Parts: sequence; C-alpha cells; structure tokens
Amino acid sequence: MKEKKLIWFIGRKEVLGAFLILFLLFAFYSVKFMSASPYVVKTQKLGTFSDMGELRHSAYLKPNEIYGYLISRDEYPISLVDRFLLNYTYRSNPPLSTGTYEVTGKVTYYVTRGSKDVTLWEETLFDERGKLQNGGFTVERKLDMGKIEEMSGNVSRELGMTRLKRRITVTVKASGTGEVGGKAVNEKFDHEVELVRDGGAGLYYFTNTEKTTRKPLTATSREEVSASVLGVTGDLNTAKVVTTLMALLMLIPVVGYAYTSRPPKDEMARIKRYMVNGVPGQVQKRVVLKTPKDLETAFELLDRPVLHYVDDNEEVFAIIDEGVSYEYRKPLPGKRNEPN
Repeated sequence: MKEKKLIWFIGRKEVLGAFLILFLLFAFYSVKFMSASPYVVKTQKLGTFSDMGELRHSAYLKPNEIYGYLISRDEYPISLVDRFLLNYTYRSNPPLSTGTYEVTGKVTYYVTRGSKDVTLWEETLFDERGKLQNGGFTVERKLDMGKIEEMSGNVSRELGMTRLKRRITVTVKASGTGEVGGKAVNEKFDHEVELVRDGGAGLYYFTNTEKTTRKPLTATSREEVSASVLGVTGDLNTAKVVTTLMALLMLIPVVGYAYTSRPPKDEMARIKRYMVNGVPGQVQKRVVLKTPKDLETAFELLDRPVLHYVDDNEEVFAIIDEGVSYEYRKPLPGKRNEPN
C-alpha cells in the first residue's frame, strides 16, 4: 500500500515539476563547476634584482695646445690619442653573496668577404679574473694605442694584407648567487664594449658602454577553489561530484514516470483492422493460442476475420475455420485505483 501511495505521489504533475526544476538546477551547477579550475594560482612579487656594468674612459693625449694632457669625452681625435685609461665597474642590487668575474681586452684582425667577416688573427690585450666583493668589482686597465698600431702593422705585413681591418673589444662576464625575498638568485651577466676607429672622421669612440638588467622575482602559490550550492559551501572537487549525483537522482523520477506512463504497446496492431466485434456461434473444437504472435500466424494461414468479444473476465480474439475456434485470451485490464 505504501509503495502505491509513493508511486501515486511521485506521479503527480507538481511533484514531477519540482524534480525537473531541481534536475535543471543541479545540472547547471554541475556544468558550471566542471568547466572551472579546482585551483587558483596566485603570483606574489618578492622583489627585483638588478645589475649594471659601466665602462668609463678617458684618453692620455700627445703634446698639444688644445685639450691638454688628459681628457674624457665621447669622441677622441685619432691623431692625438696616446693611450686610453679604462675603468669598468659592475654592481648588483641586492648584492650577490658569491660570484666571479672576467674582463678581457682583445684585438681581432679580419677581412670582409661579401657580407661576412673572416677572422684571421686575435690578440689578447689583457685578461683579469677575480671574485666579486659585495656583489661587484672594479677593473682599471690601459690601452696603449701606439703599441696596438705597431702590432697591427706587423700583423698586416705578416699576412701580406694592406686592407686588414681590426676590432678592439672589452668583454665582461660575471656570475654569482644571491637571495631576494627568500628566493635564490643565479645571475649571469655579459657585456661587450667596442672601441671604434673611424678613419673617415678621424675619431675614436666607444659603443655600448653601459648595460643594465632588471629581473622581477615572484613566488607562485596554489589555492583550492571553494564552491557554494544553495547556501552550502565546500571545495570545488566535492561540489562537482555532489551536483552531478544530485542531478542524476532528480532525473530518475522524471525518467521513470516518462517510461511507465507510456501507452502500452498494441499487440494486435497488425491485425486490428481485420477484427470485428461479435460472438461466434456453435463450434466443434477450441484451440487455445498462447501469444498474440500465434494469433497473427493463424490469421495469415487461415485468412479469416478475427472475432473480438468478452467472455466472463477475459478478452477473447477468435478465428473460426470449419467449426474450429482458434482463440487467444487475455484478462480484462483492471481499473486503476488511486488512494484517497
């Protein structure tokens, strides 16, 4: 009795409507949560690491009445320069705790073939190495341009090339480790400065004398995302499972009602148009057919109309042929009783 009352209660339209609304609600949340990431990645800035290298230069001049003995400027007259005084400074902020450096001066002799430079000889002018002090270092060196000009002439004669070109460079390499905001820093710094001899203008000048790098240091953290459904809050993964299960549970009564409320299949559909209502007369023999399929087979073989009538509490479908009644019987459908 309780089961019938429950089925009747669930079958009511307002109850089915409530289940359908709940299904749509939980399905909406399920789809929404499925497309969301269970974690949020947050980035926190710990600080900034920077380092800078700078080459300062000045020139000792040959005797002259214009500039004097020592000058520092962007361009220098080739004819007056005796030697250059170079001062290279590197510093890091925050200072690297440990590290090393190398400063190399080099002159490269080359010729140009098409658009390509072909190096024929290299000469090291100076090479200084050491350890960083308080995250930096300072190196001071001199370039004797008289000796370099003499060396260039010797190389040109040895190679037999009057149009031999040269390039003078100062290469700096520094590396070290430190810490910013509790995060380790591994730094590698490279810098190259070139001394250009512009014969057409009659000037020396340095290029790329300063270099600065800045690196923001960040830390990432991952936090679980919370989700709220009908006022209940929990983590997103749990919400995905719960809303999906609830949507399926709310769908079961709707699907069950749709399935059970379907009209019963008409077992006599194929032969229904050949049926007539009427009771047969006296028959000599009755053959009981067990299924509607048997009745269809008998109809196809005998090619007779099907009589349809009620006998007591049974519905009878009979085919009469030569005094024999081929009958299929089934109970009359009972009336559906609804609880008060």
